[in-house]
Amino acid sequence: MRLPQGWRAFDLSYFEMSANDPAYPEIYAYCSAPSYAAGETVGLHVSTTADTFDLKVWRDGTRQDVVLEQTGLAGVFMPTPMDAYQAGCGWPVLAEIPVDPSWRSGVYVIELRATKDGQERISEAGFVVRGAKKARIAFMLTSGTTTAYNAWGGANHYLGIHGDDSFGPSPRLSLDRPHERGFWVAPANFPYLSTKPEQYRYKRERHYTGQPTGGYALMMGYAWGANSAGWALDNRPFAVWAEENGYEMDYVDQYDLGNIPGVLDGYDCLVIAGHDEYWSWDQRDTLDAFVEAGGNLARFGANMLWQIRMEQDGRQQVCYKLGADEEDPVKGDPENGHLLTSIWEHMDVARPSAQSFSVTGIQGIYATYDGGSPRSSGGFTVYRNKHWVFDDTGLIYGDTFGMEEGILGYETDSVDYVIQWGLPEPSPLHSPLEGTEILAVTPSMVDQYDAGGPGSAVVSQVLGDDWFATKWAEVIEGKTDEDTVKKYRYGSAQMVVAPKGKGEIFCAGSVYWFLGLKWGDRTTQQITHNVLRRFTR
Repeated sequence: MRLPQGWRAFDLSYFEMSANDPAYPEIYAYCSAPSYAAGETVGLHVSTTADTFDLKVWRDGTRQDVVLEQTGLAGVFMPTPMDAYQAGCGWPVLAEIPVDPSWRSGVYVIELRATKDGQERISEAGFVVRGAKKARIAFMLTSGTTTAYNAWGGANHYLGIHGDDSFGPSPRLSLDRPHERGFWVAPANFPYLSTKPEQYRYKRERHYTGQPTGGYALMMGYAWGANSAGWALDNRPFAVWAEENGYEMDYVDQYDLGNIPGVLDGYDCLVIAGHDEYWSWDQRDTLDAFVEAGGNLARFGANMLWQIRMEQDGRQQVCYKLGADEEDPVKGDPENGHLLTSIWEHMDVARPSAQSFSVTGIQGIYATYDGGSPRSSGGFTVYRNKHWVFDDTGLIYGDTFGMEEGILGYETDSVDYVIQWGLPEPSPLHSPLEGTEILAVTPSMVDQYDAGGPGSAVVSQVLGDDWFATKWAEVIEGKTDEDTVKKYRYGSAQMVVAPKGKGEIFCAGSVYWFLGLKWGDRTTQQITHNVLRRFTR
């Protein structure tokens, strides 16, 4: 494959896929569906160059509870299409895993082992076991975002190397392919996408702006996107904390919201944690109906940006992003034009994110990240300290929390606001829900800006300053003059609450809220307890 001259970060990518060589030791697998109920059977699609393979299944949480082991299963090698990232692998089902009614709801990891010519290979797949709706909390895996970052087979929604030697993201991604290494299982020392741990060097080295996370993934053979999405590094930390603290949760997959009618019926609260950047129209319909009917949304995550469509019987995720106006086939369609896979605030979509979440990613994006507020405090500043969210925290107006743990970043959500008598009040710019209260705020950056020096912001070098802000102005208002662009130039992370119908919404406004739980910040934990207890009483 011929690479372009020079080094341009977003032209090049690395990814995991089959070597397509029967002599090379390997094993990969994916499941027929993202989730299963008790009594159903997991179909495991496998390709391996070994004659036989073994598998072990465990429920992943505070500990690994092994529920099934199978050995000596017959292996079959199947070629992988060069466009597997969008067309799928088409491998046969080589193993079936019956979901025993005794299995607790949760995330189940499948470890596959195969040996060829004395060399052992290990890979992982996974699935959700849904509950019997005896718990009051449903915990949702953010699978739309995981798919967007999974480049197995050659591409994801961000970058790729295609079979015709072209470079760039793929707007279509198949669910019928494995996940790259790191999405289901990852080492405890995998670095997060935050500059917070690097601030000691910032204080002493004026031009130090580097973040080593991409290099770690490349050197250790993990996915480029594994610390942006997935179970292991994004959803699991919250789930482990909740189980350690006695919260009983039934697990659901994000795709279930569009595939399984009534999947949220009977729950008091839906919990989302981490990075939920990608949603479909029907998934939002399910969420909105749940809250309006009296359910509560506890969203300890952020970065709500893109509409996706699910096609090919729900097995292909489509998102053209900011190429949608030129490339998405539904553009201008009188019946389906609202399903354009761009930002939710796009004039043709006209369904602002804040109408479901009370905040939006377009006025948040980056904090403690590369060229996006890299020297941010990494914590929140409190404004409405008398709100029930802050009960038993001891916080008062102007206090900060979560800075040492870096709970703020790397991507954030907010709405535009004004300060009135010392308190932040939402403006109508992003159509926030009526009654939205902004409880805590910290600035963030809509675009990354180049501070100069080695390791400076890659995105600003490639796209230029004000790239996102200009695009937002163009697709939302149809104008790119300075007065319009400046509306979208700067953002923040906001912790907010809002009523919606008979239900209530809490949004933490940061992807990395879970770091405060993982690393034992008393205030972050108390706020989380306050939300979960109120939303389940």
